[in-house]
Amino acid sequence: MARYGYSVVMATVKVDLPEQLHEQLREFVAHGWFSNEGDLVQEAIRRFLESRAPELMSRFIKEDVDWGLRGNG
Repeated sequence: MARYGYSVVMATVKVDLPEQLHEQLREFVAHGWFSNEGDLVQEAIRRFLESRAPELMSRFIKEDVDWGLRGNG
């Protein structure tokens, strides 16, 4: 699958969803918001990770600074 101008290697992840959540997912696909359930899940995960990136970067920087201040190196 090529997306964003480069080749993407895909992995498979199995998840169990509550039936109500799965029904909502199917409704989005049925109404044309996504071409299939996998696309919806990929987009949801991508958005979740992007929204947490600044928080994670701050934590990683703090850990690196703490590591450096301890004289490790």
